[in-house]
Amino acid sequence: MTAETKARAGKAPADDASSSIVFVDADVHCSVRSFEQLFPYLPDVWQRYVRESGHAGPGASWYPKMKPFASREDAHPPGGGKPGSDLAFMQSHHLDPWKIDRAVMNPLYAVDYYHNADLAAALCAAHNDFFIEHWYEKDDRMRGSIAVPWRDPPLAVREIERVGGHPRVVQIILSMTAGVLYGQRPFHPIWAAAQKHGLVVGIHWGGMQPPRAAGDGVPSYYMEYHVTQATAAMCHIASFVCEGAFQKFPGLKLAVIEGGMAWLPALMWRMDKDWRGCRMEVPWLTEPPSEIIRRHVRLSTQPIEEPEDPAHLLQTIEHMGSDEMLMFATDYPHWDFDAPTKVLPPKTPEALRRRIFRDNAVEFYGLQ
Repeated sequence: MTAETKARAGKAPADDASSSIVFVDADVHCSVRSFEQLFPYLPDVWQRYVRESGHAGPGASWYPKMKPFASREDAHPPGGGKPGSDLAFMQSHHLDPWKIDRAVMNPLYAVDYYHNADLAAALCAAHNDFFIEHWYEKDDRMRGSIAVPWRDPPLAVREIERVGGHPRVVQIILSMTAGVLYGQRPFHPIWAAAQKHGLVVGIHWGGMQPPRAAGDGVPSYYMEYHVTQATAAMCHIASFVCEGAFQKFPGLKLAVIEGGMAWLPALMWRMDKDWRGCRMEVPWLTEPPSEIIRRHVRLSTQPIEEPEDPAHLLQTIEHMGSDEMLMFATDYPHWDFDAPTKVLPPKTPEALRRRIFRDNAVEFYGLQ
């Protein structure tokens, strides 16, 4: 690893590079205005393919999401286009008013879901080049995520090698309900490449697969699906831990984004208990799973749980056994946006508030 990559793989360097950062938003969504915006970045053969086939881009959601594009009504750009598709409007509507110093940008265009691996690879490359050129490089506050064709790990690795070293790229973005468990061994070459480049692996709410978020059934309602994404998040964390991915790749970092957070203590307690009874099956786990999770996994705050007694939320964070587990996120421009002024209880200790709003993301992503 290069010196820069080593720094990004661990804690943020203890120098003045990050001293000006006060506030980090770990989940902001940018979007293309249209599928056609990717065409200039596609090889001719794939431009011809999508034009002649009449393909209109990644598919629609399985559920109506309460609001168009699942977004706030005030987040639609005045000049038209999807929420999150106008850089200048996002700057004036979100980044500037909230005084956000760094924003981790997560495009969610599902170009990685195609079963045609070559098409997925071409679209992921076009997607990444578009967002690097038109978003990540246009605003110094932005740090970007890249899409990879994860169904074909060698092609995914090739894309990481191509753009994973870009100074504005900090994360690989994947969807939570993908129909697979990402910790399983076929995906390990992808995590090796992520570790090599110091990239966080971000697993984000949603997906274009039939949404089996819990058990073996498919939720009937968007509300049900929205709630049960937490169980999908638990499954991925358990997969990474039990498959030994964090032992195999000690620099691997996993961000669970938009899956909630109050369930994490119970998951760690359950995994520690079952590890004590089943550890002969997973001999590579030489320490309690909770310790592995605290070292390698972070969660975004949004959509944060809201108990009637705010003190219970602080107790839940205490039960995580670390103040380093949570990173503040707004989920702009979506309708379930969490405002920085309301996300934490008023009695949150200042040291914990600083870790959630700044330190944890700065350290995990190596932000400067």
